[in-house]
Amino acid sequence: EGYSTHFGTAECARWFLHHEIGNIRRYLAKHEGYRLRLVGHSLGGAIASLLAIMIHRKSAKELGFSPDIVSAVAYGTPPCVSKELTESCAGYVTTVVMQDDIIPRLSVASLTRLRNEILQTDWTSVIEKEDWKRFLDLVTNAKQAVSSVQDVAHKLADYANFRGNKTPSVDPIGKELLDTVEAPLPPKAAKENSVVVKVEETKPAVSEELFIPGTVYYLKRDLVSQNDVEEEVYTLLKRQSGEHFQRIILSGNFLTDHRCDSHYFALRDVLKGLPWNGEEGIFR
Repeated sequence: EGYSTHFGTAECARWFLHHEIGNIRRYLAKHEGYRLRLVGHSLGGAIASLLAIMIHRKSAKELGFSPDIVSAVAYGTPPCVSKELTESCAGYVTTVVMQDDIIPRLSVASLTRLRNEILQTDWTSVIEKEDWKRFLDLVTNAKQAVSSVQDVAHKLADYANFRGNKTPSVDPIGKELLDTVEAPLPPKAAKENSVVVKVEETKPAVSEELFIPGTVYYLKRDLVSQNDVEEEVYTLLKRQSGEHFQRIILSGNFLTDHRCDSHYFALRDVLKGLPWNGEEGIFR
């Protein structure tokens, strides 16, 4: 319907809509007055979000219930919808992103930006400053990031419209990027320049960049020192409209920040610090 989304995720959401809508209709009829909230983590969060979007595209007559009672809350969701769609579903889809979690930032475009950032880093100045820990951490995290997302990055190269072609296509820039990242960096600047020129000359078709859906909340971690003991403190921030997580952060936490239990403990700490007013909170 004019919007783009991740092909595999949309197909999963469409499967649930086709096979489970009868159960959803029956349970809502049995528990009249209740609302339906779809919840998921990672790819499950993306499917829950897209399922909510698909339900909201249908009429109450088609569904057998009002689509307005359906919402979705997702944690660590990968980019799966176009920019226009993420803004249009902000009223009923909520996504929570934790600190340096790599998955909500993972796309062909963000991997391209990461590659360019690594190539453009002045490693001479880093070595001259004897900042070896930063150097080793960056190299280790970069290697881990690339090796951890190879399969996912290939899948992110397949996009489809809700009513478009259902046959996934191979994205040439996605394959070229992965082949380039897997190869060792050229030792000479001239060789680097020749690679850049070659990419610019071929100008492969670039797939539309995808984003995480809905209203986004960011779990920010800070270290607070009390009595010479450091402890983690979390703050829940709301993303402003138009702001997106498009840069991969190469920290030592970019994988652990994606775990379910990491979200659980961080949100628990946030809720402990909030005054209770008897209302439902942000997930309405």
